[in-house]
Amino acid sequence: MAAVADSSLDSRLFLTEDCDDNLFDAFDVSLQQGGDLGDRMVHAIRQLLQAGNAGAIVVGSDCLDLRGGHLVRAAQALANHELVLMPAIDGGFALIGCTRIDSRLFRGVAWSSERVLEQTLDNAAELGYRHHLLETVRDIDTLQDLEHYPELVALIASG
Repeated sequence: MAAVADSSLDSRLFLTEDCDDNLFDAFDVSLQQGGDLGDRMVHAIRQLLQAGNAGAIVVGSDCLDLRGGHLVRAAQALANHELVLMPAIDGGFALIGCTRIDSRLFRGVAWSSERVLEQTLDNAAELGYRHHLLETVRDIDTLQDLEHYPELVALIASG
């Protein structure tokens, strides 16, 4: 949430369930909709584009390396590309931005596998998307991934 705030871009937070935590008071909040991750991202991107935005950027909450500058660079890349992705070290992606969305972009993607980025790019090529890749970052999907963030492990252990 700090990266989003630092970017100064308009934002909306898509939660998995209704929540009245004041942590989210500064954000426009919507609920995620869809069966799998691809469906939920398509819905969020479609909703943002239908609201009149020229582009939509979706990030997960599991990338501690994401900064406001990444979001700004993604928005800038959307001026010349229909798709921007920030690859994750594990073969997925930590950010996706689109100026148009087609649900077939995620057709056959094996979520939580090392082929997510590759399969998404293959689908994008079939759909004629011009794409841009940002720098590769680390995200947190497993307990082993936490080893790269000792300060987070210490915080968890102390709480």
